Amino acid sequence: MLILEQYGVRLVRIQEKDIELVRNWRNQSDIANYMEYRNFITPEAQKNWFLSVNNKNNYYFIIEFEGKQVGLINAKNFNADLGFGEGGIFISDKDYINSFAAVFATLCLLNFMFLKLNVSKISRIRVLRNNESAIHYNKLLGYKLMPGQEEVENQMYELHVDDYKTIGVKLNKAAAILSDQNSELKYSGNACDENMDAINVLLTP
Repeated sequence: MLILEQYGVRLVRIQEKDIELVRNWRNQSDIANYMEYRNFITPEAQKNWFLSVNNKNNYYFIIEFEGKQVGLINAKNFNADLGFGEGGIFISDKDYINSFAAVFATLCLLNFMFLKLNVSKISRIRVLRNNESAIHYNKLLGYKLMPGQEEVENQMYELHVDDYKTIGVKLNKAAAILSDQNSELKYSGNACDENMDAINVLLTP
């Protein structure tokens, strides 16, 4: 179990009991249409997926905001040698599409991975080239289109930690104001084999 909290959002790492909830979200047409994989996901496929990502290189969190489970955010495929992981997010609750939930959740996770753990230098994301709102959102965070991706359907963007430290200062200040100064990054949970060593160190008294 790993829980991150900041700016009024609570990120709870998914457990097997959560995978049906996530599967139902993921199968929603308004979410699937913006994913590279758009086929219907069966319960068996979802369980196999969970077993493949429930490890120290992948971190999927349910986003809780204003007491509700509103979406999913992740940092996956962490590569310790290259110092990068791949991020992703979607908001499942239509009432929170235009709220600050996504921004606060993204800042919370980036602050933890980049600034608290200090084990990752680069965050990469994939965005469909026709998803203009997601492209605009991620550019505001500092993500830049990688070379050779202009004509790719599922484009790769990259954010370097040094750029985030510059851009993130302003974003975090704004988030602190918008969340009534609830800016302290908190983390809790239990040390386990599914966490990278750096996380287990933080969670060990």
